[in-house]
Amino acid sequence: MNPRLEKLDAAILILVAVGAAFVPFVLSGYEIKLATTITIQAGFAVALGLVVGPAGLTSIGHAAFYGVAAYLLAMLAPPDGPADLLPTALAAIAAAAACAAVVGAISIRSRGMYFILMTLAFGQLGYHFFNDTGIAGTSDGVYVNFRPELHLPWTDVSFDKAPAFYGFVYVVVLAVIAACWWLRRSAFGSILLAARDNEARTRAFGFSPYRVRLAAFVISGAMAGAMGYLTAAQHGYVAPQMLAWHASAFALVMVLIGGKDTTSGPAVGAIVLLLAEEFLQRWTEHWLIGIGLIIVVAVIAAPKGLVPFAARLLNSRQARHG
Repeated sequence: MNPRLEKLDAAILILVAVGAAFVPFVLSGYEIKLATTITIQAGFAVALGLVVGPAGLTSIGHAAFYGVAAYLLAMLAPPDGPADLLPTALAAIAAAAACAAVVGAISIRSRGMYFILMTLAFGQLGYHFFNDTGIAGTSDGVYVNFRPELHLPWTDVSFDKAPAFYGFVYVVVLAVIAACWWLRRSAFGSILLAARDNEARTRAFGFSPYRVRLAAFVISGAMAGAMGYLTAAQHGYVAPQMLAWHASAFALVMVLIGGKDTTSGPAVGAIVLLLAEEFLQRWTEHWLIGIGLIIVVAVIAAPKGLVPFAARLLNSRQARHG
């Protein structure tokens, strides 16, 4: 990665993290709930960016892992009280990782458009499984009546109030983003990039492109599952649409708009698109047209993403003043 782009990537992450930390102190009510949604979706986009960027895998099925974890919370949560957070979260994340392992093991053997079609097919399979079978509620969805509580030996921590739940979401998403930042810059991330750019050379050095891609896919799927668990806990409702292809496609748009080759890019894409959606919905009932125009303009003006575009502008400005 270009040194200036890497510095800008880190600076944006720090700026967003610091700004997000002040949300419970400067916002209230609906605004905190909106910030919670944006934070969760930013975490989902960053998790997806791990496979779209360094792994070079364009997945249209990550919403399946997101939705499976959400449904697992709905199935494990008791109807008359809050679920125990740690065991239910671990079970949901493990289920998402297991599904990602199965999907990845089959799909990663194909490449390009065929990989996209495979992940799309698996995602739709998950959607129809929950929509048609009624195994976890009806096609209209299922409710989670209480937010999970964190049971510690000395106390129970409740997340019923919006600021408390936002704080919990903030910590989890920050951990996911930090993990993705580290993975991209670790030896594992270097092997992923090498496998993406030159498979033959990667094999010559004794590494299996298939295995390293599968590992990245499973890690990303587990992180997506964590975001699905948080979404179910936030809204108290899970529906089959959470697994549908359009949920994966929207997350992919966030990744590409922000910049797939950076850690901050997917988060920036999530913030931009979700804030635009919020403001446009207040302004007009034809808000989808506005979202489409924003995407078209962003792709034309910044084909590699907003963060790389900003880095290029900074480079040009420095060159002019140098």
